[in-house]
Amino acid sequence: MSSPSYFTGAHDFNVSNLTIVNTASPSDLEKAFQHLYDNIAIEAVHNSAERYGAPKCHEDTRKVVQGDIHSWMKDGDDEGDPKKILWLTGPAGAGKTAIMGSVADTCEAQGLLAGSFFFSSFAGSEERRLKRYLVPTLAYYLVIILPPAHPLRCSILTAVQRDPSIFKRRLDYQFTALLLTPYNDTKHRFDPSTLPKAFIIDGLDEVEAVNSRNPGRDPHEVRLANEEDQEDILSALLNATSDPTFPFRIVVASRLERVIQTFFSSEAAHATREIFLDDKYNPDADIALYLRANFAKIRRRYRLPPSWPSAEDIRKLVYNASGQFIYAATVVRFLQSGKRPNPQAVLNAILYRRSQGREIGALEPLDALYARILQSSPDTALAVRWIRVICLVGGRSSVQYPGHFVNLLLQDYEGQPSYLLENLTSLISIPPIEDLTSSYRFHHKSFEDFLRNKDRCGEELSAAFEDPVFFGRRCNDVFLRKSAATRIPESHRTRFLCHLIQEGPGPTFGTPTNFMDSCDVVWWVQFALHELSDQESQECILEWFRSIHVFCPSQSPGECHTQCKHWRGNILRACKGLGWGVPNVVALFREAMYRWVEEAWPLVPRGAFLEGWLHPGIEQLESNDPALRAAVTQYTVDEDYQAALDLVRDMFSHLPTDWEAQLTQETKENLYVPWNGFASVIQKIMQDVGIEEPDVAPSDRWLVDRITVAEHDWDSDVESSD
Repeated sequence: MSSPSYFTGAHDFNVSNLTIVNTASPSDLEKAFQHLYDNIAIEAVHNSAERYGAPKCHEDTRKVVQGDIHSWMKDGDDEGDPKKILWLTGPAGAGKTAIMGSVADTCEAQGLLAGSFFFSSFAGSEERRLKRYLVPTLAYYLVIILPPAHPLRCSILTAVQRDPSIFKRRLDYQFTALLLTPYNDTKHRFDPSTLPKAFIIDGLDEVEAVNSRNPGRDPHEVRLANEEDQEDILSALLNATSDPTFPFRIVVASRLERVIQTFFSSEAAHATREIFLDDKYNPDADIALYLRANFAKIRRRYRLPPSWPSAEDIRKLVYNASGQFIYAATVVRFLQSGKRPNPQAVLNAILYRRSQGREIGALEPLDALYARILQSSPDTALAVRWIRVICLVGGRSSVQYPGHFVNLLLQDYEGQPSYLLENLTSLISIPPIEDLTSSYRFHHKSFEDFLRNKDRCGEELSAAFEDPVFFGRRCNDVFLRKSAATRIPESHRTRFLCHLIQEGPGPTFGTPTNFMDSCDVVWWVQFALHELSDQESQECILEWFRSIHVFCPSQSPGECHTQCKHWRGNILRACKGLGWGVPNVVALFREAMYRWVEEAWPLVPRGAFLEGWLHPGIEQLESNDPALRAAVTQYTVDEDYQAALDLVRDMFSHLPTDWEAQLTQETKENLYVPWNGFASVIQKIMQDVGIEEPDVAPSDRWLVDRITVAEHDWDSDVESSD
């Protein structure tokens, strides 16, 4: 017998104060729960078995940043401009995952955690790399922490029962159907303030597209597919939190990948609070504390003295870490592995890079991280070649050329720097394209160490990093064309060339096939004099003259390579034409002797040897020194530079067999020997060869000034080495 119907044929009526109660049977909800469970990535939850041993913050470290996150979760609604998304970011290895793991544990204990998902491209389970498991896993965690009869729990499971295909829908639809709609349907039946506060999502930059690891796939296509899935997740999160009724906050942690950084700085900027793990959070102090705590355990295990390790060892480890907790953690893990009988020997190998064989493995986790990030570039080998140049000209402590200069020097087309390096921002600080002054900067000291060690980075990365011709060829091209490869405004061109000439043409001589003997040297000399200050131009031209000879492939006195002769000969002619003082044959001979035994003259600064002879003329010196005036008027150079080199070679062949020992001994007694000593030997050679040009030394005043500066630099070097 069928149940009676009280509304048969009824129409055109209203029902007031209607409450619809979920009538799904317990068995239906159980089936829905099982279906939900079948579509989650349990390994991605913060307390999963797969994450056993995952990094966590030491109890006394990272207190400030964890406090900031907890405060935002609990009291963020009280802020003047409340945000529902918090983005935790920073350089690779800064400890983001450890912080997120510790925050998740604390939030779980305090009843604040609604769900968690820790993406990982290193994990054994594919589910931790794919976006499709994110929403079901978050919903599942929320379901299991709510009481069995909780209205929100039942509503979520009813949504699964109603549409079993929900897990194959778009992410934004899943957020709405599994979280937002169930909440809005049931929020009047419980106290919303009793709900947990936040979802935690870590490693967003490690999300990968389906089949991204299939053999033969184009790396660029894989990268774009991965980024598309990462953007899909971000858009779904923003869509959910944009609804004013959405009751949860979301913490997202990731590296500074381009697509993620762009999203949070543009369309999600109004809804996002950012925490960047920089020096503001004092990572060095936390790393030192972490190291001391773990070294205490190692001391007890090996019964080492309380003084182990030394304060200097701790200081050096902290310095090497450059804010990277992953560096400190890998060192500790390696020492705790129990496979090395002498902890101090292992520590020394790590600290002073004397590691051999298996000890290279001390930094394997860090090396794997570096390698993986580098491989995210669409052209890893070319990106590493760029990084090498950045090491050479963009990251020196004494001279830091702007990133804009590096870009113009290396790029083949506009936009190439972003194409190559945008996925490496967790390793390198990349200046915005419109920034003409800031330099590239490595976040970690150990990154360059990694690339310089073939045993750590591997054959391919090492070959790219040590490419002997890339930098020289790029410089060579600019010296030939007098401009960058891409079209730039004239003001940018002038600034770019000024930076280039201060770097000098020397490195181009390391390029086996170059056309530096076709360069218009006189044009470059005139450009330097026109665009640089008097002092800068003098130093620049002198450095060209020196460095070109240093990089000359020929090491035989007087037998320079064609390109070396082309540049040095034209520099001398140009300078002489401008009224400069220039070195004569005897001065060039002294330079050749200095180059041959320069290690015996530690107080002679590299690049400064010919400074006493090659400089602006009297009218530019603003000096009334009669001795200097007389000396300058005697400086001459042969019109044929080759003839001068022939004489230098001839003079060298007349040196006594023990000349090096004599010169070294005389230098110990007279610091000015490189410039005015060894006179009797040189005079005899000049007579034998038939050279009538005078052996003119720089002025006494210049020599005193030069030696004083050299002694100061020498003492400073000795002190720093001590």
